[in-house]
Amino acid sequence: MIQLATLSVDFFAGWCVWSLGHNLGHRWWHDEMRKGKQTFYAHGEREHHRVYDRHGQRTYQVNEDPKELFISFPLPLIAAAGLLFIAAYGWLRTWSHCPGFATGLYVFMVLDHQLHKLFHKETRLAGVLGWLQQMHLTHHATHNKNYFFVSGFIWDVLFRTAVIRPELTLVNVPKSG
Repeated sequence: MIQLATLSVDFFAGWCVWSLGHNLGHRWWHDEMRKGKQTFYAHGEREHHRVYDRHGQRTYQVNEDPKELFISFPLPLIAAAGLLFIAAYGWLRTWSHCPGFATGLYVFMVLDHQLHKLFHKETRLAGVLGWLQQMHLTHHATHNKNYFFVSGFIWDVLFRTAVIRPELTLVNVPKSG
């Protein structure tokens, strides 16, 4: 029983590090975009992470925002950076806690990555996924709402930046097919 409780704490810590880090990273990035900072990752563009749009959408993207960089941090790079957090966790809690922490970190990292691609490839999703897709589009279209992505929704609720019923339409999602 103690082992299951310890594993649960480690898994929860992995989720927490991923989801809170993701949320705070987006806040920082959006703040720099809103201020029009000129960096390798932001230059005042209205949106970001459009690399998941369907192939052949480049004309649509450029027409929508000619200055947008269409960059993303690829999953392998983020996953490799996650090893630093795993090492730090092992150093702080002992190495036997790393598997549970790493599982929590990577499960939610991959979940968010896969859902992000789905939200950009499909025009309109139904049900809960459609609701999350709407919230995600609010995230893309503003610089002050829904930094959460799916696994970190709780942080936006706690920080009061969640828009539960987005008023935006799905005009920013390319046609699927």
